[in-house]
Amino acid sequence: MRIVLGIVGVVLFGAVAVTASNSTPSRLAAPTVAPRYTPVPGRENPPPEVVERLARSDGWLAGMFSSPIEGVEIPDDPNLLPGAPRDYRAGTHEGIDFPAPLGTPVLAAANGTVIRVDASFLDWTREQQDQALYEALELGYTPSATLDRIRGRQVWIDHGRGVVTRYAHLSAVAAAIAVGMKIEAGVPIGEVGSSGYPQGGPHLHFEVRTGDGFYGDGLTGGALVRAVSRLFR
Repeated sequence: MRIVLGIVGVVLFGAVAVTASNSTPSRLAAPTVAPRYTPVPGRENPPPEVVERLARSDGWLAGMFSSPIEGVEIPDDPNLLPGAPRDYRAGTHEGIDFPAPLGTPVLAAANGTVIRVDASFLDWTREQQDQALYEALELGYTPSATLDRIRGRQVWIDHGRGVVTRYAHLSAVAAAIAVGMKIEAGVPIGEVGSSGYPQGGPHLHFEVRTGDGFYGDGLTGGALVRAVSRLFR
């Protein structure tokens, strides 16, 4: 009987020890996996009629742009399009990615006025990046300042009527480009790179902003692919 009681005591002691250890927080623990982004109410899984309405809402932009990289096809891979999850920062992709070799010329996609030039952009260290991404995961979304830093070296062009294009991850900006200058479609504005997020490899991140949002927000599947392809002439 004493042997049995002894065994029971050891088992109970082990259970209590495990429970105590699990209740003690670890400062080195990884953050809880967060949602990929903070969803807009009613847009998490929109019904087909809403998807079609969203696809038509920016229809007036059809054919407005030429390709920002000469000879490169418009991507149709969902991971390269707006709305793709970016789990590493608890966020969502807001543009169109054009994979291309480092140094490939990037062209203005339409006539407009240059409103931002990051010619002297200084990339962050890996430690700074890791800290920012860790904080984003803890928050459950990517703060705007972190997202801007991830885009790296950028040029923005205002095309009027609330439409702005952003050209991000550039390795360099063309020397002649300056804020306030008028620019025509096809003019070189920089070169393909991976600034801001080297892990993504060389590519152009091309955003079309409409008002406070990004083109393609809320669209998925074939409706998104068609909407993106219609942007370009």
